[in-house]
Amino acid sequence: MEATVNIRTFDPAVDQGWDALSSSHPNGSVFHSIGWARALCASYGHKPHFLAAMKGNRPGALLPIFEVNTLLKGRRGISLPFSDEGGLLCFDGNDGSEVLECALELGRQRRWKYLEVRGKIQSRLDAPAWDRFVGHEIPLTGGEGAIFSRFENSVRRAIRKAEKSNVTVRVLKTPEAMETYHALHCETRRKHGVPPQAFPFFNNILEHVIKPGGGFLVVAEHESKVVAAGVFLHHGRNGIYKFGASATSGLHLRGNDLVMWEAIKTCRSLGCEVFSMGRTATENWGLRRFKCGFGAEERPIIYHRYDLRREMFVARSGKQNGRINTFLSLMPMPLFRLIGKVFYPQMD
Repeated sequence: MEATVNIRTFDPAVDQGWDALSSSHPNGSVFHSIGWARALCASYGHKPHFLAAMKGNRPGALLPIFEVNTLLKGRRGISLPFSDEGGLLCFDGNDGSEVLECALELGRQRRWKYLEVRGKIQSRLDAPAWDRFVGHEIPLTGGEGAIFSRFENSVRRAIRKAEKSNVTVRVLKTPEAMETYHALHCETRRKHGVPPQAFPFFNNILEHVIKPGGGFLVVAEHESKVVAAGVFLHHGRNGIYKFGASATSGLHLRGNDLVMWEAIKTCRSLGCEVFSMGRTATENWGLRRFKCGFGAEERPIIYHRYDLRREMFVARSGKQNGRINTFLSLMPMPLFRLIGKVFYPQMD
């Protein structure tokens, strides 16, 4: 007789059993982890609802959700906030229908406007996409030489140029390294007209994810000046490039390529089998080419949104006009940082 499915709720603040389940799934990423949940709770105070459809002691499906309640967008359920990809993890042929229905009923009780799942919903393959991105993954099979050989010639030349230019890289897990990264992050974000998240968010990632063993920073320097840096996280078999930044004055040194190569090698040494380069907007061909240059394989990332007032999956009608980014890029740095500090607590 088939085991009865029971829905169990995990509390990221106290329950350590969740990570063992999520890391056992091939697609379990740091965004499904307890550490990431704690970083979000500490930064924004969102309420977690981590749901698991269990068959005895075995998981059938996992769905981590945060209730986000803000003045601008109201109360909603997100799986998962500030994450490239989250959503359902289904085991042993389970389509996740039980845990999804439990999540929708929770949303009705909690008066959510909608539930957004950032990843494929196996039981609702006909549901319209709310948003679409492109993911890039590098298989970490073979030795370092084999991985390096799969890079495009231009990337291999860039890495060698950085090394010949005496660009040095360090793998770090210190508050000072995160402060260094965040300063460069703000500079890079202003260049693109995208407000930066405040430093406490990055410090919480350091405290709840990186220090417990779920990530690291890579900092590239040339003549004692930081030219590039990145934040990299890992969980189970999957490593991910979460944040990256580079100094405009040092772009010719190709420190960002060297940072990425060092992170790939580090993730492989930690036992990761796949290195994800995160999500990319489908229309951002330049960034897609950069990531494919590292031998990354492209795949679609689909977000779904269920409108709990209309009781149906919905499609997005349009995206933000890019002119506001140009306006933001012209702001003084103190004001630019202030906008990020005010803006991100309203977002997800």
